Amino acid sequence: MSLFTPNTTALSSYFAKAKYTMAWRITIFFGISCLILAPLSISNILVAGIFSTLSILSFVLLFILRITKKYTPLFWTYVLIGTFVVHYSINAIPNYTHFVDFLWMMVVILLAFISLGKKVGFVFSFLNLVGIIMFYLFSLNNHITTIEPLSQLKIIAAISEIVICLLSITYLINEYVKFNNYYSTELRLSNELLSKRNNENVLLVKEIHHRVKNNLQIVISLLRLQKGELKSDEAKRHFNEAINRIMVMSLIHKKLYQKVDMANIEIQPYIDDLATDVIHISNMGYPITSEANSEIEKIGLKTIVPLGLLINELLSNSIKHAFKKDGYISISILKGRNENEFILVYADDGKWIKPLDENTSFGLGLIQTLTEQLDGSYTRQQSEYTFELKNLDH
Repeated sequence: MSLFTPNTTALSSYFAKAKYTMAWRITIFFGISCLILAPLSISNILVAGIFSTLSILSFVLLFILRITKKYTPLFWTYVLIGTFVVHYSINAIPNYTHFVDFLWMMVVILLAFISLGKKVGFVFSFLNLVGIIMFYLFSLNNHITTIEPLSQLKIIAAISEIVICLLSITYLINEYVKFNNYYSTELRLSNELLSKRNNENVLLVKEIHHRVKNNLQIVISLLRLQKGELKSDEAKRHFNEAINRIMVMSLIHKKLYQKVDMANIEIQPYIDDLATDVIHISNMGYPITSEANSEIEKIGLKTIVPLGLLINELLSNSIKHAFKKDGYISISILKGRNENEFILVYADDGKWIKPLDENTSFGLGLIQTLTEQLDGSYTRQQSEYTFELKNLDH
């Protein structure tokens, strides 16, 4: 610790320490400067008295600053007193040159911006602007008629005051640059750390989705092994249905860990893969093709899970009841009346073996439940379903 380097161990953040140090140095500098300017301005008793008072005030404020460690009240004191003294000088001291007073205004405005913030800086810029306008309107002409040639002592005092102002401005600008450089560095490091942690979180979440998908695949494999030991075709059919439903969720997790954006899934590729897998698992012995089209690019997780299960049930019903030979399935996602809604149109070209009993079919009951989960409704005309559904993620 030296005269211009105070003890800042009681302060925690960089900016608190830097502003405390700036307040300390400014106070000492102003105190010594005013102490020097007071005798140089002795030819004008009022000006000399102002400098003497400011010098005493600076050392009092320095003592208070050391005791309290609170620098903000000190900055407010300097900005308010500086503004008052400068405008009092240019209006109340007519026989004194006021070139340097405009430099003092710059010191006050810079100090307000750097120490008290942008809003306070603009306020004092406006106040000083109003003061300058008032000076030109009401005081300047009177000063021109009363001003006298400067003596050697007044010239030395004026030069000294100009040097002090320029040193003050230079110091404040330097502090601003230091603050800005530190903030830029901290922001860059913070962004780098945030990006690193975000990448780590993404990898972790992807790994979780990968593990969940693998676990679901194990469950599917176990069900398939168990299905191989069954004698009843009805039981095998139920196992296939259970396998398909688990596969829907497994496919979602697979899509998630393969993509950068894990909040949304590209809907058309997902439906294509889902339809291909369901048709392949069913293994009906004759070709069934499917085509998916979507006017919506992506759908979020809240919507894609019930939507995937819904499409799975529709595919399963078509495969079980609509086809005796080759068939074609069309799945379309259309935009709704607003961004919160979308339309699912599902159709096949099969001839249904028998009508489904709406009250007893588990598949149709599940379709109804999933439709309600998506806050929607549906209509059916022969082998075509039209669903009006809500996008739960929007």
